[in-house]
Amino acid sequence: MPTSRPLPVLEPDRLRKIPRSFAWIDHRLRTPGVLDMMDPEEIGLYLFLVLAGDRHGLSCWRLDRIERFVPCFDRRTLWNARDELVNKRLIAFRPWADEDPDGSYQVLAIPQGARTQRRTIAQ
Repeated sequence: MPTSRPLPVLEPDRLRKIPRSFAWIDHRLRTPGVLDMMDPEEIGLYLFLVLAGDRHGLSCWRLDRIERFVPCFDRRTLWNARDELVNKRLIAFRPWADEDPDGSYQVLAIPQGARTQRRTIAQ
């Protein structure tokens, strides 16, 4: 959260430097109506795809490989989380072939002033 005055650096020898492979998360993700509509599985997959993506948010990973990197989620859970992120327009997905569970991903820009309906228990 931005402050009106500079904060002191707590550990100067551990200042972050932007490496060539730096990944960033849009701070608008915490905008009301965006982060609160996501389940933990969706947040986990979204974070993984942000970290895996290039500067355009593009990556291609098989679900079984993602499962190995994020072992707390099984393939079915990841598949469902991916479908939800696509439905919420937070990522795009294109399978490599018809009915293929694997393909290419793009983490999408969060629209300015994004507000999405929070999911209800019935959904």
